[in-house]
Amino acid sequence: MAGEAGTAQPRAPRGHVSHNWLPVAGIGSLFLGGAAAALVFDGDTGRTAVYFVVGTLVLVVLTTPWLVRNPPAMHLGAGAYLVLAVVVELGALLGGAVEAFRGLGAWVVLGIGLAVYGYLERGRVMITAGTGAALLGVVAIAVDLPRLTLVLALATAALLVVAAWRLRLLGPHAAVPARPVSGVRRIGRPARSVGADPSGRGLQRPDGQQHHGRGRAGGDLLGQHE
Repeated sequence: MAGEAGTAQPRAPRGHVSHNWLPVAGIGSLFLGGAAAALVFDGDTGRTAVYFVVGTLVLVVLTTPWLVRNPPAMHLGAGAYLVLAVVVELGALLGGAVEAFRGLGAWVVLGIGLAVYGYLERGRVMITAGTGAALLGVVAIAVDLPRLTLVLALATAALLVVAAWRLRLLGPHAAVPARPVSGVRRIGRPARSVGADPSGRGLQRPDGQQHHGRGRAGGDLLGQHE
């Protein structure tokens, strides 16, 4: 038995939601570059759409090796995650092609995709960050101001960086504060009650008689009956 335990193969690394911190930080950097693109392209919706679509594809390629070595929680099968990735990429492509979205449709699609991914991973941090990113993208589309688009893209990037930091703190090896055990005051021998006799034979009175812990009132009544 001991020999078999010593030669046991190490288990594969278990998935954890905190492993998503790097992809979320990558999405934040994507929006940081989107802010620069909005400033450089100055309302050129075609170039902005191409940036988000290509940037999303590059981000998927770069973060896949990390997720292979550090798997996420994977509460559902791999097929659900693959379908989500395909839908997000197609949505970003179609959203960028719609002229009414001013090339920012991929922004909203990425936010929604992150929120759905957070739901699959049961990570409230990603759900909140994805929803916030999608709402900021809707505002950027509704208000046709390049300067405001720059500010909103920076705000989205900051939101995602904070979310990545929060996920990093949720690591599987994060320190958990110790809780005191209920009913245990301190480590050591239990405290004795005042006047207790360790031999269990009662206390020895000065007159040579043993006292078995009766109350004064009980003793007086016994004396009256005697």
